[in-house]
Amino acid sequence: MTTPSTSLKERKKESFRIFDDIAGTYDLLNRCLSLGIDVLWRRRMMKELPAGNQLIALDLATGTGDVALELAAQKNVARVRGLDLSKGMIELGKVKIQNKGFSDKAVLDIGDGVTVPVDDASQDVVTLSFGIRNFPDPQTSLKNIYRVLRPNGRALIMEFGLPKNFLVRAFYLFYFRKLLPFVGNLISGHGDAYTYLNKTVEDFPYDQDFLNWMKEAGFKNTRAVSLSFGIAFLYIGEK
Repeated sequence: MTTPSTSLKERKKESFRIFDDIAGTYDLLNRCLSLGIDVLWRRRMMKELPAGNQLIALDLATGTGDVALELAAQKNVARVRGLDLSKGMIELGKVKIQNKGFSDKAVLDIGDGVTVPVDDASQDVVTLSFGIRNFPDPQTSLKNIYRVLRPNGRALIMEFGLPKNFLVRAFYLFYFRKLLPFVGNLISGHGDAYTYLNKTVEDFPYDQDFLNWMKEAGFKNTRAVSLSFGIAFLYIGEK
């Protein structure tokens, strides 16, 4: 595991401003650059919701609310709150929630995924998709996720990884380092948003290294589910 450069660490403190800049094209680029596979990953995440009805859910780094909407669509979820520091993303997400008819079940607010401004032991499930690698202090975030979960509550965290298969890894890295940044920066109109976001992937721990972080934060029954040959991982931990 590599250590992020100082400049990358510093930039993470203001990364939400990048998402403000690219909010208008974010959903379109997500669908196109992932070839729609991000939809399948979110559905896979929903299969790991904890047992029970009337679940109270918190989605951190909610962006434009895709995971919050997926949670709201689940019959055993009673209420969803999404938090993100990007006002531009939140405003777009609010429109999506209204258009989908989930305004009575889901709400999006400005909020920090590191400090997690939510009451202790108040959530049945906390989700976080492709955002924790952009946090300036991901380990503190994990500790606060643990704090806000109820006993037996569950954390579901999706993040990019690196495929172990040599051929898949080689193709993936070419796509991720060359093609995706070029297309993403071009369509978004941002000079280097997708170059920066891609750098954060290769500098971030994945698989067992990330599970070790979760264990240090107090989580039990931790496991990692490989998605699409290890392009991403779904991490699961319980309080």
